[in-house]
Amino acid sequence: MMLTNYLKIAYRNLVLNNTFTLINVAGLAAGLAVALLIIQYVRFELSYENTNPLADRLVRLTLDYTNGGTVDYQDTETNPPLGPKVKREMNEVVNYTRAYPIDEPTVTVKIGETYHLVDKVYAVDSSFFSMFNYPLLRGNRNGIFTRPRQVVLTQKMALTYFKTPDVLGKTLKIARPEGNILVKIVGVVPDSPANTHLKFDMLLSYPTMLSDFGEREDNWNGNNTLTYLQLADNASYEGFTKSLAAFSNRLVSEKRITNERVIGQKIGDIHLYSHKNFETEPNGEARSVYFLLGVAFLVLLSAFVNYVNLTTSKALDRAREIGMRKVVGSTQRQIKTQIFVETILINIVAGALAVLLVAFLRPVFVEVAGLPEGFTVFQDVFFWESVGLFLLLSIGVSGFYPAFVLSSFDPITVLKGNFSRSVKGTLLRKSLVVFQFAITLILLVQMFVVYRQVNFLREQNLGVTLDRTLVVKAPVGSNAQKDYGRFRQMLLNQAQIKAVSLSSTVPGLGANQMSTTTGVNLSNAVKKTSYNYYLTQIDTSFIDLMGIQLLAGKNFDATTKPAFPEATNRQFIVNEEVLRLWGIATPEEAIGKRVDLWGQQATIRGVVNNYHYESPKAPYIPIIHLYSPNFSAFASVKFTGGNAREQLATLKKIYEANFPYSPFSYFFMDSEYDKQYKADDRFQQVFGALTGFAILISCLGLFGLATFTVSKRTKEIGIRKVIGASTTNLMLLLSKDFIKTVLLSILIGLPITYFLVDNWLTTYAVRIELSWWLFAAPALFVMVLVLLSIGSKTIATALMNPVKSLRSE
Repeated sequence: MMLTNYLKIAYRNLVLNNTFTLINVAGLAAGLAVALLIIQYVRFELSYENTNPLADRLVRLTLDYTNGGTVDYQDTETNPPLGPKVKREMNEVVNYTRAYPIDEPTVTVKIGETYHLVDKVYAVDSSFFSMFNYPLLRGNRNGIFTRPRQVVLTQKMALTYFKTPDVLGKTLKIARPEGNILVKIVGVVPDSPANTHLKFDMLLSYPTMLSDFGEREDNWNGNNTLTYLQLADNASYEGFTKSLAAFSNRLVSEKRITNERVIGQKIGDIHLYSHKNFETEPNGEARSVYFLLGVAFLVLLSAFVNYVNLTTSKALDRAREIGMRKVVGSTQRQIKTQIFVETILINIVAGALAVLLVAFLRPVFVEVAGLPEGFTVFQDVFFWESVGLFLLLSIGVSGFYPAFVLSSFDPITVLKGNFSRSVKGTLLRKSLVVFQFAITLILLVQMFVVYRQVNFLREQNLGVTLDRTLVVKAPVGSNAQKDYGRFRQMLLNQAQIKAVSLSSTVPGLGANQMSTTTGVNLSNAVKKTSYNYYLTQIDTSFIDLMGIQLLAGKNFDATTKPAFPEATNRQFIVNEEVLRLWGIATPEEAIGKRVDLWGQQATIRGVVNNYHYESPKAPYIPIIHLYSPNFSAFASVKFTGGNAREQLATLKKIYEANFPYSPFSYFFMDSEYDKQYKADDRFQQVFGALTGFAILISCLGLFGLATFTVSKRTKEIGIRKVIGASTTNLMLLLSKDFIKTVLLSILIGLPITYFLVDNWLTTYAVRIELSWWLFAAPALFVMVLVLLSIGSKTIATALMNPVKSLRSE
């Protein structure tokens, strides 16, 4: 009976004050929806590898390349013999597996008479399936991958190519320049989970690497293999790390490695904390994930501040009610219960609205945040647990202080009418407004800076021309090189095609697509260094087609000897970053200098400008260009202009006429390069949305406070208007306290936000300067929002008939 009474009174109060109820519900719902979405995003980012019960026992080996005692370069790929040797010599290790990436970025597979391009293909040891927890849906794990030319497909690939998962014993051909390799399907495994760093579509047996891909078990000169270890149950990671350091030192003493050091890395740390070269996929950023979590918490806290502010501001309206209740015998506990019932009702409605908002925003959020397409929330028990937890938190935080304040009124003071002159709670409310708008300003400044930084990166001179360039992946087949001459000539016969060039990779695909080498030095260098250099193969047209500037020397020409196979007198072209590492002052000085490369001498033929192979947020890399006329990787086609769709159709037609034995694979160079900004764009969009919610909630709260303030001073407004006050004067009168409060927020927020954005920008090699307007513009924007929030209500009241205003109380 008592509960029914509480509910009736609560319902009556909420309906009677419908404006404040709507503001409270909208603010809490927005805050809860933001928190729920970000929590799900953070949970996904932190869940990498948790589908594998052995994840806490698995370690990936990587290599640190040192130069003069400092780490110059970090590589995720290691030497093939490393895994077996570690298992033999370290008691902490009970198993290992290797994963060799095949023909990055794609593999051409022939099934029947049809060619297909397959992404993410690795050659692995038989232990891979147990270590990475992949059960065989078809096939038998016993004896699997112990022989060459065995292949395992994911369920998705099996259904795509054969329309059935029952594919055991079927064959397919992997296209290679030397001829097709016939492999037998011996298993089908589930698709790789979205939250693993090592995703794949097809697996080859590692013995296939030895029989058909030219790899050697004792190859300590090449490192193209990912190596994973399984630690013993009783082994500690700290103990393993010490043993691994001693093992690495032994490799140096055995002359297996020289300037490298073997490092261990927990696989659970890879996604958020590893940004080494040759990562299997672009990894996340722990700092960004936790930063967004913190922002979501601030948005939610801002919603709580709104509720507390508006509820305690309305205390004057309920003072007499509370006083009368106390006089007729209501206890403080009963009054607190009443206030909590009202809080619970508002939060339940806000919670339901928040769930609807999540359902509405989920598709957009999944796309913007880069979550997997199948990402769901409502089927996840954790989501509903989060809803319940947030509601309890919201009820506790938003209900405790109002219940305490309202239940503590002195009935005698209230009934005498003296309570209205009290300043109780005013300082707290102003402090909360200062806190709320300081948060809003901090987020707004950071949003401006993030937006400006991302645009600044896009505006940089890349040193290379990307537009009107279409890149075609080379066909795989023994006739590809012979057919290229005809293909190239047919392209150049087209009026809209300006040039065609060959290269082993192109800017935008990232440095991971290039080979690397260390120990390259000038022949007459007194002090030898071990910097890491990036190698790319280009033909005679590449530099001109890409718009790269030749600063000194000569481009490659028809008389240049190919660098591969072994040339007796290699010539190469370097960029300015290479000269900096070698201490050569000018490009002209470098021409003709002799360089030690792979035990032979080579000559610097030319020097080109520094250009961004990767986005400008990374520093310039030292690039050595070797000459190769082979069509083994990519052909870039530069168009003079015209319609992109027509250009693509023309190129495809010519390609298929010359290479009918290989599928057509292409990309536009500028679009591919833009993918490097994807993480920054994603962060900008998510952060911008969170800032928008924070501004919305702050404005809702300010509008509610302005509405309450104006309603309490309606008669005063009428009197002032009668004696001649203008609408502008009334606006300034009612706004000055709010403006002072917001100015204080700005004074507090600006130093904090300067520290935060300056620290964030340190992660970029190329960054904007923090101009004064980046802080002034958001501060002015906040001030305008305040004036609009207050002015909309003030002007409406000021324009009322004074007689009506005087009758309002």
